[in-house]
Amino acid sequence: MPRLSWMIACLVFSACHPRADPSPPASPDARVEVWVDGASPAEGDGSRSRPFQALGRVLAREAGAPLRVHLAPGRYPGPLLLPAGWELVGTGEGVVVYGEGAETVVRAPGGARLRGVVLEGGGWGLEAAGAVRVEAVRFTGQEQGALWMGAGELTVEGGRFEAGGPEAVGLRVEGAGARLHESSFGGAFRRAVETRDARVELESVRVGGARTALHQARGEARLARVTVEHGLDVGLFVQHGSLRLEDVTVTGHEYGLQTREATLVARGFTSVRPVRAGVALLGTTGVMEDTRVVGSGDFGAVSLLGSDTLLRGIHVEGAEAYGISATRGRLRLERALITGLTSREGDAGDGLHLRDVEVEARGLVVRDVAGSGVLAAQGARVVLRETSLTSCRTAGLWGETLARVTAEGLEVRGSGGPALVALEDGVLRVEDLTAGENAGGLVAAACGGETRVSLGRVKGQDAVGPGAPCVTGPSR
Repeated sequence: MPRLSWMIACLVFSACHPRADPSPPASPDARVEVWVDGASPAEGDGSRSRPFQALGRVLAREAGAPLRVHLAPGRYPGPLLLPAGWELVGTGEGVVVYGEGAETVVRAPGGARLRGVVLEGGGWGLEAAGAVRVEAVRFTGQEQGALWMGAGELTVEGGRFEAGGPEAVGLRVEGAGARLHESSFGGAFRRAVETRDARVELESVRVGGARTALHQARGEARLARVTVEHGLDVGLFVQHGSLRLEDVTVTGHEYGLQTREATLVARGFTSVRPVRAGVALLGTTGVMEDTRVVGSGDFGAVSLLGSDTLLRGIHVEGAEAYGISATRGRLRLERALITGLTSREGDAGDGLHLRDVEVEARGLVVRDVAGSGVLAAQGARVVLRETSLTSCRTAGLWGETLARVTAEGLEVRGSGGPALVALEDGVLRVEDLTAGENAGGLVAAACGGETRVSLGRVKGQDAVGPGAPCVTGPSR
């Protein structure tokens, strides 16, 4: 074959059948595998069959490709500084990396992955930044805190956080993102999760014994399927941040949920036996759906101050003071059941206790309470629709001190006092009133100033008795 023809043939063949590369480029996620076993009878080369005896041998190696370090069961002393991208993996039960004194057990400033190990003792268990993944890791006995995330993104799967000292924090996240799934916090942490300017998600997490489960300053937090119990301070606290709750239960604690100057969206929040109040919102814009408060203390079930709040589908049972108290701001209430309120001092026990606030309520049911079904005072502006007030010991509906109440479709039965009370420039306008078995009659009014009661279409109990010139109506 002429030389030119032979060269052309070679070029064509090469184009059609490119030569295989004997060493393809490694995956960017590839790791060099190294094994360490502190119980090995002899120092090896780091292979599976001849592992290193000391973890320090691995950490002292020259920089190169990230390592996946397999640790056999045993105890390995810290502190450790993991290079960026390294993985620390336990190969069985009882892999413990421990620290003494105030030093951090493991530092990973450039990101790392830990799986199946125990971090024991030290000031902090893990201080990290970058891309960090923690799987089936147990933190125990740290004096300051278990895990501190300073930047980047953290993922925790199956983590166990056990408190050391009384001032310890379980997880602290500052200026970073974090997601916890199927994890637990146990013991008397000062704060199980503490966040500042962070983005945090907790899913299927249990917190038991922490004084505060979540302490959030600014940033965003989302909790889904979270249970909190046996704590002394606020269960969930957020200030100047955004909090979203889905199927969250807090048992005990001084307050179940407390917010300050925050944004709140909650569905399925439950507070059981809070010492003070189940929900306390200050300067908060929020929507709460399907909320339940059971057995709350002397600050009532729900306390709102200067907030703009929608409560839809709320159930209050057994508060020692008020069912829902609202001062200033705005409250919209839909489908509320408030029952079984008591009062230690005899000056509380109202289903709704409203002062200087704008309120719209539909589908409100109040029964068996120590005070009034609804008390409006200090210029409150209240609209009630489809409301039932039963067995309220003081009165059904009470308006005083410049309060303005309009009720459409109101039922008042079994009150220990009158169905309606108007005092001190309070104004009541009631249309479609059904009343019966109220011990104090239909209306009690201290006529004077702007005090007045306007009734339209009353069923049941007798209308106004003598001595109430500021009461007009009703028609039957």
